[in-house]
Amino acid sequence: MHTQLEKLGAAVAAGANSPARRRLEQFFDADTFVEIDRLARDGDHPAEVVAGYGCVDGSPVYAYAQDREVCCGAVGRAQASKIRKIYDMAAQNGAPVVGMFDSDGAKLGEGIDAMDAIADILLACNNLSGVVPQIAVIAGPCVGSAALIAANADVTVAVKETDYYLNPGDESAPASLYAENEEEALSKVRELIALLPANNLAAPCAYDFDGASVVACEGIDTVLEAVADPDSLLVMGGDGACKTALGRVGGQSCGMITLSGDKVEGCAASRIARFVRLCDAFSLPVLTFVDAASFACLKGAAKLSHVYAEATTAKITVITGRAYGSVYIAAAGKAAGADVVYAWPGAAISPLNPEAAIHIFWKDKLAGMADPVKGRQQLAEQYAAENCSPLEAAAQGAVTDVIRPEETRSRLIAAMEMLSGKRVSRLPKKHSNLPL
Repeated sequence: MHTQLEKLGAAVAAGANSPARRRLEQFFDADTFVEIDRLARDGDHPAEVVAGYGCVDGSPVYAYAQDREVCCGAVGRAQASKIRKIYDMAAQNGAPVVGMFDSDGAKLGEGIDAMDAIADILLACNNLSGVVPQIAVIAGPCVGSAALIAANADVTVAVKETDYYLNPGDESAPASLYAENEEEALSKVRELIALLPANNLAAPCAYDFDGASVVACEGIDTVLEAVADPDSLLVMGGDGACKTALGRVGGQSCGMITLSGDKVEGCAASRIARFVRLCDAFSLPVLTFVDAASFACLKGAAKLSHVYAEATTAKITVITGRAYGSVYIAAAGKAAGADVVYAWPGAAISPLNPEAAIHIFWKDKLAGMADPVKGRQQLAEQYAAENCSPLEAAAQGAVTDVIRPEETRSRLIAAMEMLSGKRVSRLPKKHSNLPL
């Protein structure tokens, strides 16, 4: 018996200083991490991953962390077996999964077994998609087949300048969030878990909130900060015009989007579409702020229109500026599936942007101008004022109400409360055919 205890003590001590184990202990609430299969081995060394469960702010979470000190974290049968157990336990108990990646890919010495091991993890990841939140942390190199697993997560948080690619020579793939170091990355994951529900049948936790807005609501560039509860906004993508963010408004978690610019690029439309699907999967309200003239490509417009129409979660649109043609059709209007559409007094809603419309509808006025080139902008502004007014759209029932910018936050809180019990039934089908 003493011999067995000595062997147990030696096995436990051998992995006690693992960086993967330290990451998990740092991530979970103090003294809550429980490791599973801690004695599992792959040949003459421990399995290349540490896995278990614990609490984050009191809520259960399942997690695994690849151990680079063991075979460079390479994925093989033993590692896949432990990771698969984490996914199975998360599915049975309805709790989020966090994967911490630090690996050079598959364990090539295992041949087909290694490839099957990764495919088995991907199958579990796919089966759990939309059931519980899945978050990937790129804590170190995440390359080769291991990157496929991370890329299938709902949200990826990467430490800056870490490698994250499939093939040698590729540029690192973009992540949802970036952190300066490992500690900041884990902190962002804890923020994400606080904003997301535990599973697709659970409601996000409600929080007390400060009724005062700390930022003036003056335009689309600052609208997210203006409507979100203080210190709750987590911008997940889009440093430019089109942003996606999770946050709380009136204590309720929601997804927030700014659709902005002269042309919404295809990559931005794809990123927003994926974000809307994430929010819809977990019944988070989607707040969309629109000041955009057009899309840069058909595929992006089709993808965005598809996900907005498909989403059954509460959808509220605020038109802060332009909502022309395909932008209004795809994401801004009630016909696109929005439950409530607000517009600011300076908004412009039209099938065409005014610069194009005057060449079709006001040809006579253009022809009669002494200098059509200089007067075109003035004429376009006149056309917008006379024909693109949000008051006219409200009169036709296309806009729920025209509100002052400073009213936006309070109106959104009231609308989300009204829509909190929204239920939608759809035609039975296997799944939609998203225009990828």
